[in-house]
Amino acid sequence: MSNAAPAAQPAASSVNKATLFLVFVTVFIDLLGFGIVLPLLPRYGTLYNATGFQLGILMASFSAMQFLFAPMWGIWSDRIGRRPILLLGLAGSTISYGLFGFVSALGRDALILGFSPLVWMYVTRIGAGIAGATISTAQAVIADCTGVEGRGKGMALIGAAFGIGFTFGPLIGAISVSNDAAVALNDSQWTQVKSWNDDAAAVSRQEFMDEVFKDSEVKDANREAINSLLEEPMPRNELKHRLLEPPSGMPGYVASFLSAMAFLLAAFKLQESHKPSDQSQQSSHRVFRPGEILRHLATPKFSVILLAVFITTFGFAQFESTLSLLTREFGYSTRWNFLLYAYVGLVLTIGQGVLVRRMLPRIGERRMALIGVVLMAIGFSLVGITGLKILPGMALWFILPIIVIGFSAVTPSLQSLLSQAASSEEQGAVLGTGQSLSSLARILGPSFGIPLLLKSISLPYFLGALLILGGGVLIRRMPGKQIAKTP
Repeated sequence: MSNAAPAAQPAASSVNKATLFLVFVTVFIDLLGFGIVLPLLPRYGTLYNATGFQLGILMASFSAMQFLFAPMWGIWSDRIGRRPILLLGLAGSTISYGLFGFVSALGRDALILGFSPLVWMYVTRIGAGIAGATISTAQAVIADCTGVEGRGKGMALIGAAFGIGFTFGPLIGAISVSNDAAVALNDSQWTQVKSWNDDAAAVSRQEFMDEVFKDSEVKDANREAINSLLEEPMPRNELKHRLLEPPSGMPGYVASFLSAMAFLLAAFKLQESHKPSDQSQQSSHRVFRPGEILRHLATPKFSVILLAVFITTFGFAQFESTLSLLTREFGYSTRWNFLLYAYVGLVLTIGQGVLVRRMLPRIGERRMALIGVVLMAIGFSLVGITGLKILPGMALWFILPIIVIGFSAVTPSLQSLLSQAASSEEQGAVLGTGQSLSSLARILGPSFGIPLLLKSISLPYFLGALLILGGGVLIRRMPGKQIAKTP
């Protein structure tokens, strides 16, 4: 019997490594699609004349669905296994991104079943949010396949997949869109431009401003977009076409194709990492339990970690949701905006895939998270100073790595501590609660951040710095390790 054990261990280790690699590739491919679509949303919302509140809801709708569904998917994965839930999520992403491509290519005046494209944008983000809520199941696979000492490195692997997907997704998106800066037109201005005759008379920048914006204030972002579009006088018919032309549907279609490839890869190659116990299989009548989040928050070994997850994610979500609008203020075109997001993804990849995975086992989760908090607070403060025009817009390329590396340190550290505090039978449920609270933070982040930015461009970032420091206070109360006993 003693001879059999050593032979079995390498095989199990090999299976675990193969499963980890496939989860990494699956999350990476799915996040490619997310990285393609996310930078477009604020600008598409502006194109469809969404108000600041509507734009905040559009950005928050994805996370609202994750808040509702992440605990449910986590509990389901504890009961029936991880693989079916991951496949269901990838199939949902494929459909949602495909619908996004179809809707965005129709233009502002189109109606589908009596509803405007903006309404259908909400539908696509809701669908993508429900599908994307399975990321907690991917985290549970990591927990299934790693021991306590390797848990933080395993969670950083998910972060690296996010980073690489977020690097190449925006790059693919940049190829799929034009380099024109989007000019936001309200309904009366849109109608006026539509009524133009298709003549070839040249229109200068000032003539366009005097004709279309004579009765309204021109915001800085719109002024920059107009300056970029009309560097030289343009024939009226060409200008009309450029202003009214709907966005390309290609980013959505590419995202849908990539999610479909991830689905096929998981369907044929991904093995099940969790064998449900008889107790978890018999609890099907209680699979959807909204009170599960409150129960976890009331449990001392989870509560401080979960609150720190919520506060730090809320601070980051204000930055994440307003970045596209911030770059508009500095005259970034859609393509340059994509490139900036790709740069963020590259830094995230290096941060979680290299720095954090190597340093976290040496210094521990608590210290790593505190280092991340300090970096994020410094970075947010510098972005706020940039918004005040004290620093130039190009300073963002130097400031963003500070924020992103800080976030790279905080997120896997807290996920690891949360996973260590949970027993093997509740990994999916507890990580689902953590994902749900992260999603709630990402609902509230845009809802607060975008209206604040419309009032003052620096407010979301100074508030984010204060929130992150508040999360740091909670992290200081945590022990370095929290090992759960498996019943």
